[in-house]
This record gives sequence, structure tokens and C-alpha cells, in this order.
Amino acid sequence: MLGWWTVISTETLAQRALPGGGNKEATLANWESGLGGMDWIVELCKQGKAEQHSFNGYPNRFTALASEITPVLARGIKEHLGHFNGPEPSAWKGSATVHQERIAACAPDQLLTVEVWDQS
Repeated sequence: MLGWWTVISTETLAQRALPGGGNKEATLANWESGLGGMDWIVELCKQGKAEQHSFNGYPNRFTALASEITPVLARGIKEHLGHFNGPEPSAWKGSATVHQERIAACAPDQLLTVEVWDQS
């Protein structure tokens, strides 16, 4: 499958990079998407609202303040059937998991990590 798997977490970049890392309780949302599935976070980087830290797809790592990410998640992860996503995150049908209670607990100035894994 060509596309991306996205994970948004309260863990730091260092915590996410540990072997076997990835605390499931720290995950705010995750989903699989098509080829344009990374467009939304790239757009936040272009606007200066997020920063990209790795570029190789295994994974691409970004950070952004919760004040930038939680409104995006609050609008919802739209389901799609095609390969192009656009400026809002969207997911293959049935693949999105969003933990609203964890999202609501984030302080606006909390730094979140966004990982986008290449699935090709």
C-alpha cells in the first residue's frame, strides 16, 4: 500500500526514538492515509507552526505545540477512499483512532510529536 501511518503523541522526540519506544498511553491519535497524507503537517511547517526533525520516512518526525495540533484533531480525521488527502488530515476508512480525553488534557503550550511513517 502506498501511503502514510501517522501517530501523534505527547512523548518527546527522544522518547519516541528509543528502541521499542512508543508509549501507547501517550498516543493522542493515529491513522493510515494515502499519498497526500502528510500534507497537513507539511503545511503547518510552511506556516512556521511546526518543525520537521527527520526526513527519511522511517519515520518523518515533527513537533508542534498542542495549540496548533489539537484544533486540527478536534475538527476530526475525515475518512477517504482515494489517494490524495489535502490540507486537513484524512484516513483510510476505519483506520483512525482518536483519544479525545487525552487530547482535552493537553496544555496549549505542550510540545507534541508527530510521526509519519512511509508505508510503501
